[in-house]
Amino acid sequence: MNSYLRFTNFLMVLIFTFLPFYIEAKSIVITKYNVEQAEKRLKYLDDNNEKVDMLLALGNFYFERDKYNLAPVTKAIHYSNKAFALSKKLKYKKGIGATYLLSSMLEQHDNHLVKSYSYAVAAINNLKNINEYNLLGESWIMIWSSKTLMGLKYDDRIFYLDKAISYFEKSGNKHRIGDCYREKGDIYLLLGNGVESIKCLKKSLSLYQQTNYKNLQYLYDLMGAAYIFLGDYKEGLKYCFLALYTNETLGDRKEFNDVIYNRIGMAYEEMTDYTNALLYYQKSLQIAEKFKNTDDIKAIVGNISRTMLKTGHYDDALALITTIKKKYKTIGKGNSFKLDCITIRIFLHKKQYDKAIPYQKKLLHNISSVHDYDILALIYTTLVDLNLALKNYEKAEFYNQLQYNICRKINKDSYFADFNLWEYKIDSARGDLKPALEHYKEYVKFSKRHFDEKKAKEISKLNVLYETEKKDRYISDLTSKSTLQNASLEKASLTRNIMLGGFIVLMVFVCFLYRAYRLKQRNNLMLSTQQDQIKQTNISLNNAITEKEWLLREIHHRVKNNLHMVVGLLASQNEYLEGKEAIEANLESQRRVEAMSMIHNKLYQSENLSMIDMPSYILDLTYYLSDSFDVRKQIRFALNIDKVDFPLSHSVPIGLILNEAVTNSIKYAFPGNNEGVITINLNKENDKFHLTVRDNGMGIPEPIDIENSKSLGLKLMKGLSEDIMAEFHVSNEAGTKIELIFTI
Repeated sequence: MNSYLRFTNFLMVLIFTFLPFYIEAKSIVITKYNVEQAEKRLKYLDDNNEKVDMLLALGNFYFERDKYNLAPVTKAIHYSNKAFALSKKLKYKKGIGATYLLSSMLEQHDNHLVKSYSYAVAAINNLKNINEYNLLGESWIMIWSSKTLMGLKYDDRIFYLDKAISYFEKSGNKHRIGDCYREKGDIYLLLGNGVESIKCLKKSLSLYQQTNYKNLQYLYDLMGAAYIFLGDYKEGLKYCFLALYTNETLGDRKEFNDVIYNRIGMAYEEMTDYTNALLYYQKSLQIAEKFKNTDDIKAIVGNISRTMLKTGHYDDALALITTIKKKYKTIGKGNSFKLDCITIRIFLHKKQYDKAIPYQKKLLHNISSVHDYDILALIYTTLVDLNLALKNYEKAEFYNQLQYNICRKINKDSYFADFNLWEYKIDSARGDLKPALEHYKEYVKFSKRHFDEKKAKEISKLNVLYETEKKDRYISDLTSKSTLQNASLEKASLTRNIMLGGFIVLMVFVCFLYRAYRLKQRNNLMLSTQQDQIKQTNISLNNAITEKEWLLREIHHRVKNNLHMVVGLLASQNEYLEGKEAIEANLESQRRVEAMSMIHNKLYQSENLSMIDMPSYILDLTYYLSDSFDVRKQIRFALNIDKVDFPLSHSVPIGLILNEAVTNSIKYAFPGNNEGVITINLNKENDKFHLTVRDNGMGIPEPIDIENSKSLGLKLMKGLSEDIMAEFHVSNEAGTKIELIFTI
């Protein structure tokens, strides 16, 4: 159970510390839906407090967006640094303090705990004189979390949480007060004070319910653990099942279910209901294996095998431990002390002592790394049991004396009882009946004292809890009665005044009612006339829009047909041309006209009459050019086109440029029918589009001088790029590369 309490404590620290806090200045809240607009707006903001608040809000957004990914965390650091520099320049105290707080979170994220603590202290020093209570509360939380992760003693952690509570109470932040009381409840449970733990956790639950907070699974789990610790298993199981239901309903961290199921299993094991204990342990193990959490798997398998040992299923327990160690190498090779102790006890019950000896050697080899007294006590008692079975009485006595040293450090009656019981067994096995009898008397004395003390503590704890709840209910009842009495007096006085005022208001109301009725009749008549006029206008507008769309579509259709006619005329002219250059020039013209015709065909066929789907258009154009030159088997096209739409003003120039670039590559890049690849990339980066046409052919002759070039294609591409105000570059990079950079 201790390991699961420690796991829950660590989980709570992470969840509590990294809950998003938003800078409250002017209620700036950044989400994934408005972050781009916020970053654009930031460029136009003057250097003032509002800009600092915006920088901090962006920093918090990127930190919370994905704190386990380098890119967003780097952005968070960037905005934090800018916010700090501007705050110092403006002498903006709140901005400086909030930046230190964000820096504390970022440093803790990188596990720089000392730096995190220092930044949190700096935040408090800058915020304490300007009454920024919410930010002060968050700063104390960061001190608490940094100290906790550095290993601060449980008792000392409560001070920092109380400081945070005092500031959150001043700001009225009930949710964060609830968080603090939840953490206090967890600390009191780790300290063994179940009553104080329940008090804090119930206060946390009340505060969460007042703020309609729904993620209560972690709180319910802690309440279940506290009640189980107090021995109230029925109440503990109630809250454990509430935690399970809440976690599954909200679809939150499914891996957390293994902690809840394991807790339920331990409750049933304490109640000696081993059937249900094994059922929930198995559910816990399934989830832990699904998420490959080897630490949880090791702890759960230890609980399952221990329960099987209690029920006499020795072979099943041994098979489970063996299977898990083979399946998860880290468990098999690591220091699995509890599993090794259980394995030894299984072999003892099966009287297979020779198989237990290797595990004894493994425990002794690794025991120097154990610093947990509970685990040390488990190891020593297991070794005593084994050596007693092997009749190595001296070794059994030696390990039991080591167990006695643990007893003195822990100083618990239950541990002294175990020590004397083993001494009794060792002396009895040796035949030393007199010392055996003395140790047995000591065992009975310590056992009785431990039992009486445990029951007295449980009764005392439950009585205190009962009296506390009874007192709270009594105070609540008195408050309710007082409130009802005051309400009755106020109600009687209010009724008398209402009756008098109501009569006067009624008379005035009747007069106005008649006047309003007449006015409403006139208004209804006017509204009816206006609605008829609006309806007729809307019908006319809809008809006009439909007609306009039909006309545009018809225009694009006719333009496409006319361009096809031009292509046909140019094709028929080929029969009357002489000379290869004339025919080639005529074919070039046909391709250029066809490139423009495709655009109008796309507009005619699409729902949007003003924008061209570029991936579809470029694919059709490359197919056309490949077929036109009959190079489909020789040249392969590699297209990387973003999903973008261009208006007609850009589509025609881009289409002609692509036509020229691809045609040049096909004609000149691959002489002698060499095979090759033509790559076309069209991507958007920030607000700019990058169009690249590249081949892996022989390249363009150096030097490249577009202005004085005799190539019509290059001059045409240069001129078209100027029409759309694009940057135009031609270069040799393992072939010819043509690049355009432009905006729309």
